Amino acid sequence: MSITQLPIIDLHELENPETRESFYKRLRFIAREIGFFYLVGHNISVGTREQLLATTKQFFALPQSEKESISMEYSKHFRGYTASTEESTRSQPDYREQIDIGEELPALQLNQDDPIWFNLHGPNQWPQSLPELKPQALAWQREMRTIAVKLIKAFLVALELPENSFDEIIADPAQHLLKLIHYPAREDNNEGEQGVGAHKDAGILTLLWQDNSGGLQVETDAGWIDVEPLENAFVVNIGEVFELATNGYLRANVHQVVRRKNSHSRYSIAYFITPNIFAEEVPLLNLPHYLAQQALGPDSDPLNPLFTNLGKNVIKGRLRSHLTVTRRFYPKEYEQIISNNNII
Repeated sequence: MSITQLPIIDLHELENPETRESFYKRLRFIAREIGFFYLVGHNISVGTREQLLATTKQFFALPQSEKESISMEYSKHFRGYTASTEESTRSQPDYREQIDIGEELPALQLNQDDPIWFNLHGPNQWPQSLPELKPQALAWQREMRTIAVKLIKAFLVALELPENSFDEIIADPAQHLLKLIHYPAREDNNEGEQGVGAHKDAGILTLLWQDNSGGLQVETDAGWIDVEPLENAFVVNIGEVFELATNGYLRANVHQVVRRKNSHSRYSIAYFITPNIFAEEVPLLNLPHYLAQQALGPDSDPLNPLFTNLGKNVIKGRLRSHLTVTRRFYPKEYEQIISNNNII
């Protein structure tokens, strides 16, 4: 299917009994054919969003030393600040700085034999000079999780499955990730074009708010298309867990952010709902026969193997993208990545 722009899904149609059935049919079609869409009708106020955006800009305007005081390098839980070019995708540096914020949880007392992904359960790092960031970010997480869970259940109903089919893997303690992101302006051709390289998201669903700068692109059968900002809309995309659980019926599509010369700074707020790290395997959903016939298996990418083990699939990207953290806290996995062309 060839498209030039993303379709729009209105969440209000899910609440209306007269439009609910058509909502499910359209959601299934879009998820199958594209894997990306704009979401409106979400009831998130502009004021709430603008407040978090203003605080985000304040953080990235701080002196570098203050931002580095909560560097992810200090966190085995992959929480905190990452400076531009310190993260990489497909072995190439990403020209963006960001804060990674998860559920506010205590670190687990782990044994040597415990899986390394149990380390994703842990506390965040917060800047002392911006105390307002913590309550605003955690409140945004709660709002996003409510929408994400509603969408997950809608996807399952659209696939003619019980809406509670994912309840075990999204059970508490909540596992989700909020990224506050700044893509610096690209002032000349000598700077890297890659804001973030081509990738799929490892979780279940992603909800992204982007400012008006542009730069997000989605890969389609006809090539890359620009995801232009749409007023008061989130961009939603399917993650690898849904692709694995449906044996490839739903698509976790490849996307990237490009930095064009003379572009302005770009800000975005990305929310990823991910599986509970104590759940073990991706649940293989029992699709109706006529849908299962169309499921040809997950896409195979030798540079990004998919794992049915939920924890391993989530942590693989963190280990590969944040090599400074990996080298410090996970030396065995670091050596494996370095010696195996960034594959783990």
